[in-house]
Parts: sequence; C-alpha cells; structure tokens
Amino acid sequence: MASELIDTIRSLISLMREETEQLLSPGPTGDLEALAAAKARLVGWIEARTVQLQREQPDWRDALEPDDREALSEALVELCEVSAANGDALERQIRLSVEMLDAIAAEAKRLSGTRSQTYCARGGVSQVELPTPISINTQL
Repeated sequence: MASELIDTIRSLISLMREETEQLLSPGPTGDLEALAAAKARLVGWIEARTVQLQREQPDWRDALEPDDREALSEALVELCEVSAANGDALERQIRLSVEMLDAIAAEAKRLSGTRSQTYCARGGVSQVELPTPISINTQL
C-alpha cells in the first residue's frame, strides 16, 4: 500500500520536474498538454487512494512501518518543493503569454485602425475603439 503511494508520488515529482524544465528552457516548450494530462491523472490517483485509505483505515499513516512513514514524509516534502518551483514556472509562462497576447492585440489594433468616430446629434464627436479580432495559429 505505502510503496505504491510513494512510487506514484515520485512519478509525479519526476513529471513535474520535466514540465518545469520545459517551461524554463528557451524555445518551443514541447508537448505540455500531455504532461499536464499525465500530471492530472497522477494527482487524481493519489487523491482517490488517500481518500480511500482514510475512509477504510483512518489511522493508516500511524500503522505504516517506520521506514515507509519516513519515505512517505520525504516524498511529500520533495513534492512540496517541486510543486512550488513548477507553480512559479507556470505562473511565469502564463504572464509571458498574457503579455504577448496584449502586445499582439495592441499591434493589430494599431494596424487595423478600429477606431470609429461618430457625430452626435448636438455636434459632438463620439469616439469608440472596437476590439480587434485575433486569430492564433496553434500549428507552429
């Protein structure tokens, strides 16, 4: 029971390290969708297994052998550290993506001239800046 849980946690750690390296490396990031899906499956399995253990044996952690308890604790500490680094890398990537999309939108707006001016009934001028539709090619 414990060894299966520890192995799955270590697999998740390895996967998160790989994702973090890809996110921090220059150039194309590779197939992050597959990594995210695998990460979600592992997290789901870990969550389901711990919920099942808690329901069936509420004191399952106390019943572990000392070596297994120590290995589980070490794996969880490592998971926390790797998760923090992975979260930082994901946040950085999202921030960069948002900045890039904002720059693309600003340039598209500048080039397309989506400003519209309308004369009002009392002689004033109303100016509206319409959003520019953006199409992104995901097949790079």
